[in-house]
Amino acid sequence: MDHAEHTRTAIESVELAYRARPAHAAGPAWLQPLRERAIVAFTRRGFPTPRDEDWKYTNLQALADASGTLLGMTPSAANADVIDDLLRSLPVGATDWVIVFVNGAYRDELSHLPDTGSGVRITTLAAADAAAHELLRDRLGRLARIDDLQLAALNTAFMNDGLAIEIDAHARPEGTIHAIFLSDSQPASHQPRLLIDAGAHSRATVIEYHAGREAGWTNAVTEIHCAAGAQLAYVKLQNEADATDHIATQQVRLEAGSRFHAVHLDFGARLARNDLSVQLAGSGAHAALYGLFLADGKRHVDNHTRIDHLATDTSSIENYRGILNDAGRGVFNGKIIVHEGADRSDARLNNHNLLLSKTAEIDTKPELEIYTDDVKCAHGATTGQLDDNALYYLRARGIPRPQARRMLVLAFAREIVAQLDESAAALAEYINRVLAQRLPE
Repeated sequence: MDHAEHTRTAIESVELAYRARPAHAAGPAWLQPLRERAIVAFTRRGFPTPRDEDWKYTNLQALADASGTLLGMTPSAANADVIDDLLRSLPVGATDWVIVFVNGAYRDELSHLPDTGSGVRITTLAAADAAAHELLRDRLGRLARIDDLQLAALNTAFMNDGLAIEIDAHARPEGTIHAIFLSDSQPASHQPRLLIDAGAHSRATVIEYHAGREAGWTNAVTEIHCAAGAQLAYVKLQNEADATDHIATQQVRLEAGSRFHAVHLDFGARLARNDLSVQLAGSGAHAALYGLFLADGKRHVDNHTRIDHLATDTSSIENYRGILNDAGRGVFNGKIIVHEGADRSDARLNNHNLLLSKTAEIDTKPELEIYTDDVKCAHGATTGQLDDNALYYLRARGIPRPQARRMLVLAFAREIVAQLDESAAALAEYINRVLAQRLPE
């Protein structure tokens, strides 16, 4: 079967799975017109392929071939023991907002929502009342446009629920907001959808978790809007099963004077792909993007980021770090575009990678495009192994080689882990624990 026939077959199987869904699995009826437009948009283009420049190093053919089967599955009752075990492993505070989805469905009994009056409103798409329909319909796809992003279109077509987090203007909730998407041991496809709207001059922290067991496919879409003067700390943690494929799209828009601080953490999945796009749309907007990924075994982790400086006096800083071992492969493509008229923009981009084995591989491509004058921009990338002198120094002081190697790797990761704010201290401990367990002896 040639490439074109593969593509047609995959598209046909996805459309068949869409048309064959039972009514109870299709989600709220008010979303149906949007879902219909989304499936048309997806079938027009199909899955991305390595012929697309942005997907040059990540081949979704195996996933595309299995997509119709996975999308056609309706998970049965979740395995309570698996879900309880996953929840216990996550660093969630007792006073935080905790919103839990299991196999794509909201679980009220596992969630915890503090009393009202905090300026935070939590709405699930399936439970939204009639007054919220029009607002949510307008927001869905406003940033993650189905005509431009194939996998966002696929998510929109198959989503049966989702989460909207609204933070009122000037609100400063004390607790952290945790959006948790879990899957148990059933092979299936999940299409998590998350909307975050930070009101003017608000300040909040949102952590998005994805965790699961056994085979499956997660195709997540997150849309974030920060109004003028808002400050949002956003963390995305992916620690799914070894046999899971995880595709994630995040589209972010920042208005004047807003600040967006993001930390992306990838420790799981067989194949993980993150597409993060940030528009600095208002004067004085600032974005800080940090990422840490571990590609061991035969994992494939691909991070694609894009920052568009669209207004004057905007600034961005980006620092992604990869730890690669065994036959793991990493991909990093960071692009910064300073558009015409975005005078006095300040942009810095760095990608650093640590190879712990001779069979690990990294493809890195930092890009910078400037279409205006009076800017300060810099970018760079490094790839290397552990420092022999540092390793010798530690061993000379009686530290065994495995422990010394682990100490150096944790030190390499610390710069990213340190970017978590005080409200995420428990998450920092969780990350260090995961790394210590997974690093080679």
